[in-house]
Amino acid sequence: MAAVGEQLERVVDRDFYAEKFADAGVDPTAVDSWADFRSLPFTTAGEIEADFEAAPPSGSLYDGAAMVTFSPMGEQLRPVFDTADDLDAQAAANADVLERAGVEPGDRVVNTFGYELFGTGYVLHRALERLGAEVFPLGPGDSEQAAATIEAYDVDAVVGNPSFALKIGAEGGSVDTFVGAGEPFTSIPGRREAVKDALGASTAVDYFGTRHIMPVAAETAAEDGLRVVDDYAVVEVVDPDTGEAVADGERGEIVVTHLRKEGVPLVRYRTGDLAELAVRDGTVVLPDGVIGRTDERLKVKGVKVYPESVETVIAGFEGLTGEYRVEVSQPETTDRLVVICEGEADADELRAALADRLIVTPDAVELVADLDEPGVVDERY
Repeated sequence: MAAVGEQLERVVDRDFYAEKFADAGVDPTAVDSWADFRSLPFTTAGEIEADFEAAPPSGSLYDGAAMVTFSPMGEQLRPVFDTADDLDAQAAANADVLERAGVEPGDRVVNTFGYELFGTGYVLHRALERLGAEVFPLGPGDSEQAAATIEAYDVDAVVGNPSFALKIGAEGGSVDTFVGAGEPFTSIPGRREAVKDALGASTAVDYFGTRHIMPVAAETAAEDGLRVVDDYAVVEVVDPDTGEAVADGERGEIVVTHLRKEGVPLVRYRTGDLAELAVRDGTVVLPDGVIGRTDERLKVKGVKVYPESVETVIAGFEGLTGEYRVEVSQPETTDRLVVICEGEADADELRAALADRLIVTPDAVELVADLDEPGVVDERY
């Protein structure tokens, strides 16, 4: 709890948190147990956005910065402020993550994350330099150039979006190690194998972070689930409705607290991302990565269903376009769940895959050549 206490001391005098803690009737300086910690109020994206609106352009959490980047929050891009100490802490944490993922000192690494506006490429660039790698700051966009660079300089690893890695592989680029982030990766059935095959890689690992909290969790070279980077962040998985912690093996919303952050520090921040919880040897693990969002959850046959989880399933079927509609009705006394997908696939295989991800078996899966109205339709109310 020592690191948690130190972080709470950093935020207690910020107007944003001083007001939140006072309204909740809690004293953050008295937190000395996990029960005390869970009594602290959640922080939401909407609250941070309102803080920016109330004190434009920086909000009350601004306390100077060495770098200003941006991240989507609500319907707008909002600034992310990093102090010099923040950048050093992120570099150290990410260097450890990348080394555990299989990147070694002296490796040549192509970084295909963006350097402009969002700054993810820059953050990981610093980590790779700290690790002792040779970095090629190519950024996204030109897969042909990336593949040519990889082959010309015998590059060992690529970091970037999995979808872009597939394009690099299609252009002939091959590496030993790939670290993927920025979009669903291992949560999509078959996506890891597809990336490894495309790049001829022996290792492909998943990384989860947001521009506000980077890193949150990442796999090691063992490819056995995303382990929380517990010296940089506290991660909880909670029931989106009650806010209570879920049990081992259950799914819920990822909630993250910075342990070392000066610029826009976040305490119990609700990410809106959905994952399952596992605890292995005292370490929190997200075994299947991020499997969807909590924004449009439904209760079907007594089970919480997250429609956006459908995306990670259908992305694993080559014949599907990615367009889908979820329909829920109650023709008699029992809920009926129907998933309609655009494209071609084996309906039985798709239904089984959806049942595994949604934890409720669709009553029907329909395949159509042209889906005119994608989305979620709940006809019960």
